[in-house]
Amino acid sequence: MTLTKEEKRCAEELLELIQKTAKNKELLDKFLWDLLAPREYREIIKRWQIVKMLNKGVSQREIMRELKVAAVTITRGSRMLLNENGGFNAVIQRFGYGKKKEKKGEK
Repeated sequence: MTLTKEEKRCAEELLELIQKTAKNKELLDKFLWDLLAPREYREIIKRWQIVKMLNKGVSQREIMRELKVAAVTITRGSRMLLNENGGFNAVIQRFGYGKKKEKKGEK
């Protein structure tokens, strides 16, 4: 995604603000509820659930059934997980979220 110079400046400011606000979960939650529409906030939460489940090896069909989401929503998360240098993988590895299940024959 290409951002204008002004959008980049605003994005930097927003990221810095989120980073500072993240030290206070209650304040961050209030900020996000004000920043995003309720539907957008819930979609972000659901997307994170999808990524963690995919990373654990849960099938797309099971995710669709459990979270009541469309296949296209899951596919996007799956594509992002394929990017070894992407943000999802970086967060999962750094903070230990959604560790992969061990497959048969793996140690």
